[in-house]
Amino acid sequence: MDRWADDAHLYLDRDTARELARTLGAIPDLAEDLSDARTRQTRFGAVDYRTRNGAREQRLPFNPAAARVEDELRAVLVSWVRLVCEQRAVEYSGVVSIAGMAEWLQRNIVAFAMTEGVEQAPGEIAAAVAAAESVVCPPAAMAAADAELVVKARSVRLNISGICKLAVQLGEGFQNLNARRLRTLREAGLIAPVPGPWAPDWPELFVVGQVLDAHRSFPTRQRAKNA
Repeated sequence: MDRWADDAHLYLDRDTARELARTLGAIPDLAEDLSDARTRQTRFGAVDYRTRNGAREQRLPFNPAAARVEDELRAVLVSWVRLVCEQRAVEYSGVVSIAGMAEWLQRNIVAFAMTEGVEQAPGEIAAAVAAAESVVCPPAAMAAADAELVVKARSVRLNISGICKLAVQLGEGFQNLNARRLRTLREAGLIAPVPGPWAPDWPELFVVGQVLDAHRSFPTRQRAKNA
């Protein structure tokens, strides 16, 4: 970041650009883990697959969830590499892979930060990385919720199903945070998904902290009692 003489032509401030560079720097290792997960070379735990009649079900030779998040991460990086190349009039010189694109963007972080529209990049890339990490390193079963758990959960990005499952662990005050409640908060304009682009069949992600704040601030509809 010290290569900049001034910030006059930047669309990201230096702290944000540094954080983006750190995120990009972690992607090559994540990409390797995703590849292992996709081909089921990594075992995340003993899962007993059985059919209804009790017979063991043969495991698929690949992990569909890992394949989806890998495709999404690749698509996000491709979109930003293409935009940087088009706007900054540079040619892509990296390896054609997730790791290669992340490394190229990190090396060219100055040009990246000077690309119009880059304001959306940190959120999009972080969301794609978070989705990939949730597959590579699925969270362990959480214990009873407390204030510390709520604080830790605030910055996490989850889809609707994940938020509903988390709400169960968060205890009192969040029991009614279900899919219907999330739809109500969204229609009220209090929450919005993290910007894409997303694959057509990939669920939208929401920042947990924004959802929790909206849930607590927006009154729930009370059923009318019979007189």
